[in-house]
Amino acid sequence: MTYTGAQIVRAALREIGVIDPIDPAHAEQEADALEVGSDMLDDWRNHQLTSRGMTRTVYSLTSGTQNYTIGSGGTFDQDYPSEIVRWGVIPDDDATDPVEHPRGRPLTSDQWALIRVKSTDGTYPTELYYDERYAAGLGTISVYPIPDNGNVDIVLYNRIPAITTLVAATSYDLPPSYHRAIRLNLALELADHYGKTASDRLERRAALALGSLKRANIIPKESQGRPEFAIGTTRRTMNIYTDS
Repeated sequence: MTYTGAQIVRAALREIGVIDPIDPAHAEQEADALEVGSDMLDDWRNHQLTSRGMTRTVYSLTSGTQNYTIGSGGTFDQDYPSEIVRWGVIPDDDATDPVEHPRGRPLTSDQWALIRVKSTDGTYPTELYYDERYAAGLGTISVYPIPDNGNVDIVLYNRIPAITTLVAATSYDLPPSYHRAIRLNLALELADHYGKTASDRLERRAALALGSLKRANIIPKESQGRPEFAIGTTRRTMNIYTDS
């Protein structure tokens, strides 16, 4: 459903009795609540399960270029990702049916450091490193080897929050359970802000709402069982049921 930032903060203020149900918030109260709410949502960006689903984005690489900024206004212009979950490469984006090669998770900083000659070029990159250092709202993506042509795309999979800030006049089309979780947890934040004691009932409702939101955002993963432990395979080393 769609709510404005002003509607969200007014509902939160009413939860703790700062304003009456039939009265509007004063401009100062509304601005204050918007700031507190934006601060809370900024913190939620570091909580993996407050973002719903996986977002797939495709970006073109430039021949001879290794490093690309990512974030609002960056070379890869999107919300700053706190994490890139996995990535892929499309070696030829001009093909009739472009093929994406999954590459798994990006390298860690230790793995990136082990590449001794990072200036190596090639047809398309096989490794990607994401430097999460936050500079002017941007992170940095580095690829290896450096593409020697302009036909290469990379594909990024990451979680993008449904909402990262609260602006009074902005309308937010929120997924199910988001409005309740934001409203009740913002009410808790505002209770502290205004020196009020939050009721046990409000705390329980806020915790349940946030828990419901996070459960809905879990992405199931298939268990990676070891094939040698599977019964009935030639690679079996031991049958735990027969001890043979």
